[in-house]
Order: sequence, then C-alpha cells, then structure tokens
Amino acid sequence: MSSTAASAGASRRNPQTANIDRLTTREMLEAIGREDGKVVEAVTACLPDIVRLVDNATATISRGGRVVLAGAGASGRAAVLAAGEFAPDNKHALMALIAGGALSMMQTVDGVAGDYDRGLKDLKAIAFSENDMLIGLSVSGKTPWLWGAMRYAWSLGARVALISEALDTEAAQLAEIAILPQTGPEVVAGYNTPKAHLAQKHILNMLTTALAVRSGRVFGNLRVDVAASSTRWQERQIAIVMEAAGCGREEAKSALAACGNHCRTAILMLLSGLDAWRARELLSENGDSLRIALAEAIGRSTVAG
Repeated sequence: MSSTAASAGASRRNPQTANIDRLTTREMLEAIGREDGKVVEAVTACLPDIVRLVDNATATISRGGRVVLAGAGASGRAAVLAAGEFAPDNKHALMALIAGGALSMMQTVDGVAGDYDRGLKDLKAIAFSENDMLIGLSVSGKTPWLWGAMRYAWSLGARVALISEALDTEAAQLAEIAILPQTGPEVVAGYNTPKAHLAQKHILNMLTTALAVRSGRVFGNLRVDVAASSTRWQERQIAIVMEAAGCGREEAKSALAACGNHCRTAILMLLSGLDAWRARELLSENGDSLRIALAEAIGRSTVAG
C-alpha cells in the first residue's frame, strides 16, 4: 500500500459500507462492529513490532530514562490520557507531550501541529536526552510538530518509535520501531479516522499494561500501586488488598492503616506476616516488586524455620 493510500483513510470509500445510509439501525451498527473488528486483526499483525516497543520502553525505564508519548490533536490527547491512567500520581517515567500544551486537551489550537521548530523546542523544554525514548503518535505520519520532535530525538541517538497508519513517511523513516497497523478505509469516508485512532489507543493500552506488569505495578492481574488519593481510591485499595491477600475488609483496612496506606506493603504484610516497617523495607530492597519481595520473605521464613 502506498503512503498516499495509507494516509487517505478518511477519504477512501469502503465497499463494505457503500449502502450504509439504507440500512436499519441494527444493520448499520453491525456493519460498524464488523469494521471495528478489523482493527484488532490489524494490530495483531503488528505484534512483533509491539513486542520490540514494550521491551525497549521497559529497558529505557529500568536504566533511569523516560518514555515520552508525543502527538498533536487527537493523537496528543490519547497520549496524555494513556500516561495519566498509567501513573495518576504523575511520578513515573512514562509521560506525555501534546502539541500546544494543556490547552490542546480542551480545544484545537490552530497552527501548533504544523510548527516543526516548536516540536523540537517542546522536547528540549523537558530536557529530553539520549537516555530517553520517544514514541510518536500520528495517524497520517505527516505532522510537522512531531517530525521536529522525532528528528531532535533521533539526532541525540535516543530510541525513537512511531505509531501510525501511514507507510513511507518521514516520520516512519526516523523511527527505529514503526508500528503501522493497516486498518483499511473508514466506515464513512470524509468523516474522520476512528478506526485508525482505535488502533492507536489499542496499542497504547497494550504498551501501558505491559509496562505496568514489567515495572512491578501488577501482582497476579491486580494493580497494586493504587494510592489512597481520595475516598474512591481508598475503597479500591481495600478491595485490592482483600483480593490479593484473601482477607476480610477489617483486616485489609488495619494493614493499610499500619503502613500509611501503601497498597503493596499491606499485601506483603498479610501474606508474609512481616510488620509494616520490615515489609516496606523489603519492598524497597526489591525495587517495589511485590512478587519478588514476597518470594524473598517466604524463602527467609523457610530457612529460619
């Protein structure tokens, strides 16, 4: 597929939905659902490159670097949402950069996406270095702001990746890892690119979930890095501790209170019998990995016994 064809998803007509305006509501929604199903197939076809993306991002973070998701418009908003959901405390090495800054989350800011130099300057403003990794997001692959950011990252020797639909663009050529799911023409031509953006969000979800697992934020299939920042999140902490430790509500609340509402510490206390101070220390010694800390606690207990 040529780059022109790949980037023209909004205008190419889809033969499968040529008569969508004549369908019943149910038939119309079934057609949309079938087309959305093709997104998963397109993303799955890119799995080898997504594996490389996750492994490189994990390695970057493990050696103290940052992974920066960058995009303009809808792609930039997807980046901000993905980073925010991954690390609500904003204290993790995964971060987002959107053309036009915070204002672009609420409205389209004219001109910023087309400003090549601003992309470069925005990356410099966060002190981006060769130890970091840039993941560019652009459905068309033709966003000058992103080109500027990617070329600057590339010039430093940093790892550069791209999530796009377009083939053979300058952005794809700058990327060491290019993930280019071919989702095909949209349901309604000239409307927007919902299938392409759905693929982008699907890949971001795979990335952030995998990073959460690899960085020790997941125990089993439970997020155990939940902070007690509000009553809602306090309740979620209690539920997670109960599920992970197989205990009752009062026992979970007591453990959380004893360790300052640190979710992983409370779980380790209940599963190992350690007090709050020793459990927190053991977690710190093992990079906050609950799985590794628990194995060490059980190993020490077995030796002592």
